[in-house]
Amino acid sequence: MHIGVITCEILRKEIGAVVRRTGVDRIFFLLPESNNLALTILAKKVNERFSSVLVEEARTKLKSNLNVKEKTIAGIAKEIRADNIRDSVIIHVLELQLHDYPDKLLAEIEASLKKMSSIVDFVILGYGLCGSTATELERVINEAGVPVVIPRDKTTGAIQNNCIEIALGKEKVQALLREEIGTFFMTPAGAALIKEPQVILESSVGIMAGNRKRSTASDTLRIMKIMENHYQRVVKICYSEADESDIEYRKTVDKFATKFGLEIKNVMGSSKLVLEALDEGWGI
Repeated sequence: MHIGVITCEILRKEIGAVVRRTGVDRIFFLLPESNNLALTILAKKVNERFSSVLVEEARTKLKSNLNVKEKTIAGIAKEIRADNIRDSVIIHVLELQLHDYPDKLLAEIEASLKKMSSIVDFVILGYGLCGSTATELERVINEAGVPVVIPRDKTTGAIQNNCIEIALGKEKVQALLREEIGTFFMTPAGAALIKEPQVILESSVGIMAGNRKRSTASDTLRIMKIMENHYQRVVKICYSEADESDIEYRKTVDKFATKFGLEIKNVMGSSKLVLEALDEGWGI
């Protein structure tokens, strides 16, 4: 079976868990069809950051090596046919900054689904609503030329709002916010990608403020100031003991907390919702 994955960089842990669950060792990372050198270089940088984590986790947790390649859709299709590959995971990692522009993100997801539909059996969408409406995202899913699964609430079937709800579940997030409304959430991947406190906060403004058009990005500084004044703590999400003891992760969280005068609360995250989406895809 050929499984497609379209995901944000933030979900490294979850997609790593998907790859381990499948037991597949042929992993393709998508490169743009365009001859635009700048786009190709950007894609390669994003892919390298993501794939290095997958390779290391496979080596340490499964004691095995992944066969990882970067190719265009056409190149992947050609290799699958030539080598008679029966099972693979094909991953398209979208850059983190797209979170700030939900309209552009939705268009990128739609275009990627169209590309992947010719070679995969189903696609796991590693996103929440991320600023889009449920109606908009459900339309893209329903109109795709291939079955698409996405992390959902098991009881209601609702799509999660963002990567934090994918990591913790909506009920847990709501409980933490009831406990302290001024809560900021940080994940290992998010901390690794964006180390500076001010940049971390600014990157999250679009999602948390519900921005839906690129023009609203001009409000970032104003919104950031309002949020900065209302935060009381940062929730440090860990998926394992390794995350809890990770020195660089701790330094980034500590720096962020110190910058904005926040308390730190440790909370365990999980890949459960993404793995449930994988199980749904297998059952299609």
